[in-house]
Amino acid sequence: MKRVLLVGLLLYLSLTAQEAERDGDQREPWTVGVALSGGAALGLAHIGILKVFEEEGIPISYISGTSMGSIVAGMYAAGYTPYQMDSILTTVDWNALFSDRIPEDCMTLARREEGHRNLVEISHRWFVPYIPSGVVSLQNVEILLTELLSEAAYDANYNFDSLPLPFRCVAADVTSGEKVVFKEGSMVDAIRASIAIPGVFSPARVKGRDLIDGGTVMNLPVEPLLEFEPDFIIASDVIRWTPEARNIIDVVTRTMAIVTEPNRREQRKLASVVLYPNVDRFLPSDFARAKELVAAGESTARVAIPAIKQRLGDHPLVLMRNPCHSCPKPVVNRVRIEGLRVTREVFVRRHIATRAGDSLDFKILVADLERLRETGLFRHVSHRLEFADSSVDVIFTLVEEDYGLYGMGLYYDNPRGFAVRFEVAEGNLLGTGARVGFSTILGEPQDWRVGLTGARFFALPFTYRIQGYRNVTRHSFYDQGYWLFDYITWTWGAEAEFGYSLGRTGYFTIGYAHRSHYHQLPSIVGDVQREEVVTGPTLRVRISTLDDLSFPNRGFDLAFSSKLGLLNETSTEGFFKGELKAGRYFQFGDRVVLGTRLAYGAGFDTLPRAEFFRLGGADLLGAREEEFAVEEYLSARVVLAYRLFDLLGNRRYPFRVELITDIAAFNPFFRGEEVMEATFMGAGLGIGTRTPIGPVRAWLGLSSTRKVSFRVAVGVEPSERI
Repeated sequence: MKRVLLVGLLLYLSLTAQEAERDGDQREPWTVGVALSGGAALGLAHIGILKVFEEEGIPISYISGTSMGSIVAGMYAAGYTPYQMDSILTTVDWNALFSDRIPEDCMTLARREEGHRNLVEISHRWFVPYIPSGVVSLQNVEILLTELLSEAAYDANYNFDSLPLPFRCVAADVTSGEKVVFKEGSMVDAIRASIAIPGVFSPARVKGRDLIDGGTVMNLPVEPLLEFEPDFIIASDVIRWTPEARNIIDVVTRTMAIVTEPNRREQRKLASVVLYPNVDRFLPSDFARAKELVAAGESTARVAIPAIKQRLGDHPLVLMRNPCHSCPKPVVNRVRIEGLRVTREVFVRRHIATRAGDSLDFKILVADLERLRETGLFRHVSHRLEFADSSVDVIFTLVEEDYGLYGMGLYYDNPRGFAVRFEVAEGNLLGTGARVGFSTILGEPQDWRVGLTGARFFALPFTYRIQGYRNVTRHSFYDQGYWLFDYITWTWGAEAEFGYSLGRTGYFTIGYAHRSHYHQLPSIVGDVQREEVVTGPTLRVRISTLDDLSFPNRGFDLAFSSKLGLLNETSTEGFFKGELKAGRYFQFGDRVVLGTRLAYGAGFDTLPRAEFFRLGGADLLGAREEEFAVEEYLSARVVLAYRLFDLLGNRRYPFRVELITDIAAFNPFFRGEEVMEATFMGAGLGIGTRTPIGPVRAWLGLSSTRKVSFRVAVGVEPSERI
């Protein structure tokens, strides 16, 4: 009996030990934290890292970021998937975001037509030149971040621990040099501070402190994750020691990497695994190569996944996510405006759709910020919310521009040579948004003008323009395609125009113009009227959905202009002149564009010489400048364009080659006794690209009569409008 009891006890102890050993093999569940480094454009590789983690079933419970890493981490924490971030951050125009210029897709068509006509602009305060700081305000980035993150921050009650994924980001106090780790408040303010590269972007003002890029103190933010006590930390470090530098972003990013290398070494020691995305062939300023950077992150993560899973062992991974829910929006109690010095508040409120008594709507709020920015009156626009019980005060904070401007533009083409445009203007007169200016063009043509423009007419949203001018233009006189002589036309005139924008894609204007012309014709033309007065009403209408007015890829364009000439001392008949142009562009794939354009212009009764349609040069390849001066024409153009590459690796600067065919008929319907019908056919090859100094284009044309023409143009053609 004792032996049986002893055997039973040994068997029990053995089974108990085996059960205990089996229980020991069941690992504790782990949570995973991820830290994303700064690195400007290189930080886009983090998106590829997160993509692969989701595909491989590695759940992330906490995330932190610095600089560009804070944008990726913040969007992920707010609930965006890596695929959504890929779609947003690889298609956005980073050059436009990192510019203080208003993005073209946010401008009205009338403002897009003006183009960036000034190559150099200097502000003045009551005509005393003022040199700005040279740093970019990141206004466009702030508006994008507000659109992407403001509602998620509200739903989390402005507590970063209550976001779908707990989040931290790092900035630095520019005064004390202290590290600032954001745990609460506005996600827009936090990330805006974290990406403020010193010397490139202006510091962010947050709660009375001026903050700059967190990469100056902690470029790899592993330490902020420790408060969550994750069991496994993965750090993604994209900083590289590249000797090449294309611009100041590359230089400053590399400098910060050198300065913070000791801290980055300490941060790496705190991580379980450190990934180094293979971004050696990229520069920190390579935002135009966003898709390639994401792909580089993906390939690095796929190679590292087996080692990461081995380190994780058999530990089950826990997904610590907060439930996503939309909180009820409070009622707007008041809408306040701060920071106005010159601009009238009544003018500002016309651009704000957020109203007291309505529920807070972040989409409307973002649209308000965009409209205020688009006025061109403010250097910086922002907002803050002050909550009280179930209501909220919305405060718009505005920093006004220095409304004075000295500008200089430069243009060259081989038929006319150089033209330099100088401009001096004073804007926002009496706080109304009106602008008075003087401009002169030296070269061909010569032009002097003074004018007043505005975006409001009393309480009505009409634009207006009133100007007077003197102009000296050289014209060419051809007979049956043969050049005979050049002559000069002197013009004095004044005009007033009132218009209305049809959203961002159209406008119409109604005006009155009075011009006095003197044609300095040689004596060989005989008794031809040399003095002409043209006076009468004008009408212009344009609707355009073109994605680019200089190098369109897609969209349509429709423009109509007309002028009615009234009887006067030099015209006993009067006249009517109208011109209609229509174009349509189709894009095939990423490189091929097919464009078509039709145009028809006609003058009824006898047109004064000053009002002839002058065609040739860039309008009709193979024809000389102004080879056809006619009272009626009908033309068609077909363009087949191919994008060879992007200049400077920037998609804003596509280098294109174009095959162009032109057909035209002159005076096809209304021919007088001395006017003969003529036709023209031409074809040519063109190349062109956008550049930081404006469009650059060259054409080589051949006409059906075997005439060859060549033209090159650089810059924005001087405008005869202010």
